[in-house]
Amino acid sequence: MRVRNVSLTEGVIWKQILVFALPLLLINLMQQLYSVADLIIVGNFSGVDAMAGVGATASIINMVIGLAIGLATGIAVVTVQVNSSEDFDGLYKVVHTGYALALAGGLLLTAAGYFLSPALLQAMNTPPDILPYSTTYLRIYFLGALPVTLYNMGAGILRGVGDTRHPFIFLSLGVLLNIGLDLLFVGLFNWGVSGAAWAFVIAQSITALMVTFSLATSMTPFRLFLRDISFHPAVLFRSLRVGIPAGLQAFIVALSNVFVQTFVNRFGKHAVAGFSAASRSDSFVFVLISGLALAVMTFMGANLGAGRHERIRRGLRHGLLLMFALVTSLSGVFLLLRKQIAAAFNPDPLVMEYTTHILLILLSFYWIFALTEVMGATLRGMGHAIFPMVASLVCMAGVRVVWMYVVLPAWQSFDVIVMAYPVSWTILLAAYVFYFKWKSRKIFSMGDQAEAGNEDDHQDEAPAVPI
Repeated sequence: MRVRNVSLTEGVIWKQILVFALPLLLINLMQQLYSVADLIIVGNFSGVDAMAGVGATASIINMVIGLAIGLATGIAVVTVQVNSSEDFDGLYKVVHTGYALALAGGLLLTAAGYFLSPALLQAMNTPPDILPYSTTYLRIYFLGALPVTLYNMGAGILRGVGDTRHPFIFLSLGVLLNIGLDLLFVGLFNWGVSGAAWAFVIAQSITALMVTFSLATSMTPFRLFLRDISFHPAVLFRSLRVGIPAGLQAFIVALSNVFVQTFVNRFGKHAVAGFSAASRSDSFVFVLISGLALAVMTFMGANLGAGRHERIRRGLRHGLLLMFALVTSLSGVFLLLRKQIAAAFNPDPLVMEYTTHILLILLSFYWIFALTEVMGATLRGMGHAIFPMVASLVCMAGVRVVWMYVVLPAWQSFDVIVMAYPVSWTILLAAYVFYFKWKSRKIFSMGDQAEAGNEDDHQDEAPAVPI
């Protein structure tokens, strides 16, 4: 397998971040195309009830994806660091530890999700008329948790060594297969939500097999030997120091969304369908945010591993400016097209009204969330993963819970539920600004070089920069 490397340690910073991010954006775009096409196909062929049933599972599904990406993030950060320092023995250990972690985590998620799905949906006050659809879809979906985890781990390893082309190719093929199976199972065979769920499981399994086969047949230092898949404790510890906080952060935020979904469910199936359509639509903006944030994180890790400390502070500034410009532009386009977007999911007037109104609120404030993602990515790329996790726990999940219990009872309106998001983003941004002002000297100090030097003596015991 030929690897196309993108250098992040030299050249114009914002251009290097953007060049590295473009394949990541395309990868994330393909993922969102699936989720959007899935809901559009179900909404147009199976009706509002089935569409709302699928949409009601989104927050739970995001918890699974968040945990999978979190585990892969830890491995990806360590991969970047050992690859930049040309530690090929460390790279071997990272690859095989990563796959062992993906197998264990994926199997655990599958078992827990399959058996707990009905109880979770009932606890969320899922409307009775859509509960059977949600339960069927979610239980089948969890059968794909293992391939989801394996794909994200394999793709994270490839991105960690600079190869963004192959993950994009594999995912593109998987998405095209998924959409094709959706049309076949839902549109032609009329299998409804079951068909959509099985289309996902089959496509994700093929994608996981492709990325695994690619690593197993490559003639590179990061080749995967299936018989050698096992845990290397020192590498596992290094990756979990980043991966657990990142995974917990995503899990906690998704859990807060589960909490929000329980209040959305109280407004009935049309509100659930509209909320789902709006969430899938604005996810294209989230694609941009997550792709750029991942590029910033990789940039920080690469320059830290290569000892290019002077580029880290400038990288944060360039990342913030680039993120703000692109996110506000894309949000503006979606705001102008929000009515057409709503109609594509379902022509029901009430569903469209909910969709357009939610988009108007969320897209007007998405740039705030975007800036927090750059700041969090900077810290995680340098090994400081605890604060982003704690900040997300308190400022996003905590604030949303308090908002629902304090503000909603006083102002019984659907707008209050939606406003929980921009309010929590604003508070999170304020927390990051305070943290960076308070800790900027320590975070960006050239003294990190000395700390990294000390790290060489204990290379397998902790991340490159102590948390």
